[in-house]
Amino acid sequence: MEAGGMLARIYAGGGPAAAAAGGTANAPFGPDATPGGVLALSPLAVALAAALIAVQALVSLRFRLGLHTQLAVAAVRCVLQLSVLGYILVPIFDANNIWLVGAYCFFMVWVSALEAIGRPSKTFRGLFLNTLVIVAATAALIMSYALIVVMGVTPVWTPQYLIPILGMVLGNTITGISVGLSTIIDELSSGADRVERLLALGATRWEATRAPTSRAVRLAMTPLLNQMSVVGLVSIPGMMTGQILAGTDPSEAARYQMVIMFLLGAAATLGAVASIYAAVLHLVDSCHRLRGDRLMPKANGSGMLAWLGSNLRAAWRACCCCWRGAPPAEGYERLPAGGEGSGHGGGGGSGGNGGSRSVVSGAPQQLQQAAARP
Repeated sequence: MEAGGMLARIYAGGGPAAAAAGGTANAPFGPDATPGGVLALSPLAVALAAALIAVQALVSLRFRLGLHTQLAVAAVRCVLQLSVLGYILVPIFDANNIWLVGAYCFFMVWVSALEAIGRPSKTFRGLFLNTLVIVAATAALIMSYALIVVMGVTPVWTPQYLIPILGMVLGNTITGISVGLSTIIDELSSGADRVERLLALGATRWEATRAPTSRAVRLAMTPLLNQMSVVGLVSIPGMMTGQILAGTDPSEAARYQMVIMFLLGAAATLGAVASIYAAVLHLVDSCHRLRGDRLMPKANGSGMLAWLGSNLRAAWRACCCCWRGAPPAEGYERLPAGGEGSGHGGGGGSGGNGGSRSVVSGAPQQLQQAAARP
């Protein structure tokens, strides 16, 4: 979600589709300029840039890392998702409708919550719902302050400002939450004896988990602190780079980048702290007992694709169960359940497994009895 250069070009008025595709150009390598002043990139130019993935694939093969397949999948996802994003934003920007903008923002928050819980090695019941509420509340608070107080955008739901800034805020919120959750869950799992010792000595759950909580918050805040320390000296962030490429005055682009960096820092910190404290509340109950039994191993896969796959599998199993429980076809009859009428007593027939079987009507009695046996 954090594509600062692309989002900055949207600010400059180049349009979402042009920002995603790099504009249109007749020359293969895109030397022509778009109306916004940006050199247009052709699909061939994007393909040539994508060829650099071969460097990573060769390293994976050389050291037998087994990452070349994941690299290929990630590259394909990157191209498809950014291409689709550019063309999805076109009708949203054109319509400028509050309900359409709100629906897309909720989709962004929902996907962010799914991705944020993908990193921890263990999970607990209600983790996704907690994370969804935390991500939504953090985004709403930071975005309201940014658009109303700092920037004075009117109306506040203007998609040109709301969607790009929300995307960057959510991207850093995901990082803070995932790092914080992973650390606190690992600390309460591997250091359970230390926490239980403090609890046995009379400490409250907040006193017993003070050290693991502090370490989790520190690790969650470290990436953005490092980024803020070197910004402008070692690297030019994507937001500022995109605006400069789009023709914005560098001083104006620098001010936008300052605002964005402060917003991202606040969002990542608030999201991480809230998710860490929510995990402590769940894993150390109100009676000040460490509940390691509430931790469960995470299912294979993570993120939106894993969630979609699991729900499709659940729907398929539900359809299969409904099909098996359908009435028998014409010419068939269903044997009675339990011990009624099957001649096998209370425990015979299909009563052993609580179900019933279908046999051809008029078949010999011996075949019916054989079919009724478990």
